[in-house]
Amino acid sequence: MSLFDKGDYRTVPSEFRILGIAALDELSKFQEHFGIYDTDTTINNIRNAIVANYLGFDLLNFSKHGFDAKKSTEEQYLEIKQCSVSSGSWGGTWNDTTEEKARIFSDLRLFTAVAVWKGASDLQFIIYGQHNGLGEHLHQLVVNRPEGSRSTQSITIQKLIIDFGFKVVCPPDKTPADTCKILVNYKRSLLNHVQPERIKTLRDI
Repeated sequence: MSLFDKGDYRTVPSEFRILGIAALDELSKFQEHFGIYDTDTTINNIRNAIVANYLGFDLLNFSKHGFDAKKSTEEQYLEIKQCSVSSGSWGGTWNDTTEEKARIFSDLRLFTAVAVWKGASDLQFIIYGQHNGLGEHLHQLVVNRPEGSRSTQSITIQKLIIDFGFKVVCPPDKTPADTCKILVNYKRSLLNHVQPERIKTLRDI
């Protein structure tokens, strides 16, 4: 099938455009207020701020370099990966990963979170933790990637939970039972690892 035969082309209803313009106008006001004019960066920073706050990291990094958040009271850092429920595979993606960047995820000062969202603002749950094997796993993915390919590495949430012991954290508008149902419906293999009593609420963090 050629590229000309692919796609899902449909007439756009006027309501789509009207409501879309209104939504973008509100986002533009937010960008103007905080002086953040790149739209992808704006949405990413808003989501990072939400996740970091829930996990107790009170300093957000507004630079393109470094980790996404930090605690002001101690030397702990947080790298946040975002994922949509509409993705075929839920997990985190590490872009442009060098061997040095991979290995740093074994450092005990660095925590990793994968936030799974429905739509732009409905946070479903967070996978959160730290494991010295994560850096070595990322390093192996980097050095064993196909020659000439871009160094983009992906790790599924089930691997983070089962192999690296990451916690499942539900946001304040969800319950552990809600979160457990979402995860088990996604991957039946998670049934023994995400019972409601093992899912954390924000009070447990």
